Amino acid sequence: MQKIYLLILTVVFIVPVFSQTLDLTKYEKERVKTSKQAMIALAGWSVVNIAGSAIATDTRNDENRYFHQMNVMWGGINLAIAGLGYWGASREKIDNPTLADVLKHQNKIEKTYLINAGLDLVYVGSGLLMNKTADNQKNPGQFRGYGNSIMLQGGFLLVYDAIAYAIHRKHRKQLNNKGSNLTLNAGPGAVSLTYTF
Repeated sequence: MQKIYLLILTVVFIVPVFSQTLDLTKYEKERVKTSKQAMIALAGWSVVNIAGSAIATDTRNDENRYFHQMNVMWGGINLAIAGLGYWGASREKIDNPTLADVLKHQNKIEKTYLINAGLDLVYVGSGLLMNKTADNQKNPGQFRGYGNSIMLQGGFLLVYDAIAYAIHRKHRKQLNNKGSNLTLNAGPGAVSLTYTF
């Protein structure tokens, strides 16, 4: 019975030290801040596309007009996604998160960017296919213009998602490094909690 009390006292005194070392609330706030910054970057790209291509659609060249027309459409969709993403990140509850919560959120954001990167490759491939088959279409200028725009947008999003993934992955390493100070060991008839300073 005394061993159980000793174990409980040890956990009661060590866990607060671990919590201070691994400030989960601060970690979550940093993740949310990074997500918001990524949405601001996407919104900036969207505004540049909408404004620049809206002006450039006034051209007699079919291919260029359709290229810019598609850029405006993609810009609108990306702006909506950025707005919703920023709003969603702003609404996240990050008070007193558990380690399980932190890992769940971290895994979710990393998977989201990986899935998006896969979709970006599909966009680039689709744009390339449209471009290559344009001569067989009723309106080749439209197909080529749309295809070129989709390749550009998909290429940008691929780079964007790869950078965002790398930043979040680096953030995860910070979590792993901080958490490595505390280890739980178990063996026959013994349990130990070790904290490395």
